[in-house]
Amino acid sequence: MSSTTARDVNCDVTNAAREIDATRNAATSASPTRFTSLPASPNLRILLADDHPVITAAIGARLQTQTGWEVCGEVNSATELLHAVDRLAPNVIVTDYHMPGVAALDGARLLLALRRRYPTIAVVVLTMITNPFVLRAILDARVYGLLLKDCPLSEVVVAISRAQRGFTYIGKSALRALAPTDPHTTLPFGRIGTQPLSLREMEVLRLYLTGRTVTEIAATLCRSVKTISRQKNSAMGKLGVGNDRELFECAALQGMVLPRR
Repeated sequence: MSSTTARDVNCDVTNAAREIDATRNAATSASPTRFTSLPASPNLRILLADDHPVITAAIGARLQTQTGWEVCGEVNSATELLHAVDRLAPNVIVTDYHMPGVAALDGARLLLALRRRYPTIAVVVLTMITNPFVLRAILDARVYGLLLKDCPLSEVVVAISRAQRGFTYIGKSALRALAPTDPHTTLPFGRIGTQPLSLREMEVLRLYLTGRTVTEIAATLCRSVKTISRQKNSAMGKLGVGNDRELFECAALQGMVLPRR
């Protein structure tokens, strides 16, 4: 992580972190492409990693409100993270990209180590970095989720929910940061489709990119699940993408505008 401290970040995550930190201080003075779905288990175990404890505290407090979710640990360095994975056996890891510690375990090396050693664990990256080339490298490490630290805490919940079902998720601000001036020159999976999307196909894609399922979109738009699925698949064919991961990357590169919730 850069030298900028958590209090310098104007975002929902860090604002919530400040509130929790202030509450703790007051109390002291007074006396978290489609991959394989995660294995079914009584509780979804989530491990948090960030070198600012107030960040992990804020995220942890939000995640603990989800039924069946358990924050099994909080660590503040890459070395601690790898040790904790062996000890705590999480299903999901929500981690910063840069943390203090051994340089050989930072950034891309950390993500590759996690993917190599623990291929069944879903990794969601939460970072302050907005450089599109670094964000692209993070996605290339096959993480389940990518969020910037200006995201609302609700997006962390969405990213983990999608990971639990075997889907990837890219946050709205991360999508904007990834979008280049000319997406046609950097698309990593081939040529963009030349056929324009219909209004209904675009409507379905925009809802899908916010994390809603096909069934939820069908209910929202008062269409059948079969129709929504057909429109989604047709749109993906026109965009030249073959799976959900490519769809999210294509959306990022083309700067698709997502609706406000």
